[in-house]
Amino acid sequence: MIGLPCRHRSGLAALVILTGQLAASAAPASGPGSVHRTGPFAQRWELAQAEDEHAAHHPAAAASSGDAAGMPSGRSAPGMMSGMDGMMGRPRKEFYPALMDMPTLSAEQRSKLEAQARERISAEADRLASAEMDLRHALAVDDIVAAGQASRRLRESLNQVQSGVVALHSLHAGEPPQQIAQAWLKSQMNLLPQRSAINADDGGQEISWFHVSTMALLVLFSLALLAIYVARMRRANALVDRLTRVAAAPVAVAPVPSGTAVRSPEEKAAITPAQPAGPDTARVVAGRSWKGKLRICAIYPETPNVKTFRLQAPGGGAIPFAFLPGQFLTYAIEIDGKIVRRSYTIASSAAQTAYVETTIKREDGGLLSDYMHGHLKEGDLVEVAGPSGAFTFTGAEADSVVLIGGGVGITPLMAAIRYLSDIAWPGQIYLVYGAQTTEQFIFRDELEYLQRRMNNLHVAATMMRAAGTSWMGREGQITAEFLTEAVPDLAKRRIHLCGPPGMMAALRKTLAGLGVPDEQIKTEAFGPARGAVPPPGKDAAAAPTRRSEAGARATPAVGPATATIRFAKSGKVAALPPDKSVLEVAEDAGVSIDYSCRVGVCGVCKTHLLQGNVTMEVQDALTDDDKANGLILACQARSVGDLVVEA
Repeated sequence: MIGLPCRHRSGLAALVILTGQLAASAAPASGPGSVHRTGPFAQRWELAQAEDEHAAHHPAAAASSGDAAGMPSGRSAPGMMSGMDGMMGRPRKEFYPALMDMPTLSAEQRSKLEAQARERISAEADRLASAEMDLRHALAVDDIVAAGQASRRLRESLNQVQSGVVALHSLHAGEPPQQIAQAWLKSQMNLLPQRSAINADDGGQEISWFHVSTMALLVLFSLALLAIYVARMRRANALVDRLTRVAAAPVAVAPVPSGTAVRSPEEKAAITPAQPAGPDTARVVAGRSWKGKLRICAIYPETPNVKTFRLQAPGGGAIPFAFLPGQFLTYAIEIDGKIVRRSYTIASSAAQTAYVETTIKREDGGLLSDYMHGHLKEGDLVEVAGPSGAFTFTGAEADSVVLIGGGVGITPLMAAIRYLSDIAWPGQIYLVYGAQTTEQFIFRDELEYLQRRMNNLHVAATMMRAAGTSWMGREGQITAEFLTEAVPDLAKRRIHLCGPPGMMAALRKTLAGLGVPDEQIKTEAFGPARGAVPPPGKDAAAAPTRRSEAGARATPAVGPATATIRFAKSGKVAALPPDKSVLEVAEDAGVSIDYSCRVGVCGVCKTHLLQGNVTMEVQDALTDDDKANGLILACQARSVGDLVVEA
């Protein structure tokens, strides 16, 4: 075994000698003191025996050979073990094939070999003790050379002990000589014994069931973490997508339409064919109108004459449209056989998708508001259209905002505050509010709560009549002094103004006197509409007179129809008198155009003008983009020339 390490050669030599002993004990004797051997195995055994006798006659050579192999001399075990030690250092390649041809051992032979192996282990244990003592002495006197020799003897003796233990294990297991030899050789070569393996039949990699179970648990745990991560990312993406759509929608900078009721007490809407509504589950992005039915899921009293109506999709889930803070919905409810439409501002946060709320004041003589307060209940379905309006603030328009409201005009301002709170907007928010009495202070409890939660929200309120109440704040109207005390650097901030027309007109003059540029003021009128036009069929003489923005009385045009109007979608053509609006002519011709206020401030009746020119007395609901895209207000548009509209 030239080229093997010393411990490998010594182990193989011992294994080969043991094989010879086994063969000798297995061969039949021909007489006393003689052994009869035949066959190739016997010849190899005789060669080994001759070498052993030669070693006995030349002990010095044997000792020299043992030293060359790295084995110490003079410490041989009796019997078979001394023969093993004597064979160290000589080439034993010829004994390995004999090992594989060894005959089956009998019980007596196994017992004899077990005794010899135990004797070898005992002898090597003595050598271990001696080598350990030599090592201690060498280290004590700092003899490095002697310590190295002692450590080598320790290692060699340990190898011999291990070979004996492996032989005992194989004998006890009843293994044949070939497996005994293989086990012994593997122990000398530092090869691990074969373990039970999965897929051993097909030669697969040896893996225990413990490894498989652990790997399976790790895989399941990883899959669970991945599922949680995917679910969180989907929720995060949905929230980001919704907020992105809301923030990306265009915001107008011109005066915009009413948020709560803009109406005439006498208005009666004609029955118009309903346009097909999209499915309740289809969510429309901000900036696009939706029409359909929602269910009233809750009704909350805010003040003695103000209620909040919470609406949700009939089938549950998210509401079927997106909106911006300050936009409004248009209700269409049948009352006494007639469809009545009114527009009311959305008061809930645009970040809330499970429901939408409108806060409605019960007006004296108000047809729809009186019906909603007195007849609607939880569970009822109502038809709504929207969202509409451009009196919006999302936080992207300025780094701070001043919200000035009066009465029920607080609803679009409250929608903005709720939304800015939900998105944690960092800008400064100043709310200046005026009410008739503390009893009519809408959202008072919620504003006190939000002011404690939001460090950037500042609320200043004044009551017109506070005598006999516990009100400790300002009394009277909103004045210039009150504004400058409540809002620092007022002239540098964006202002949203919403309330009754008289209040807004007065506050516009006050703000102008405080140096606030007109382009920084965004307004929306609340309360009964100015000069609302009655629905078709009413006497025009009974209708309130329409007035322009400057307040000048409009002179009605009287005369025969000299022009025509063609409705492109419906394919109908009708005469266009100069004193009738496009909406009025459409209603007479049976062409459906949605509407609400009929005074040009809600924007519900927007339609495309495809050909011709019109004049509009009021066009507050049109933005610059609307005008550039050819949109007109059907309730205000008149012409003395031919027209083509999209309806």
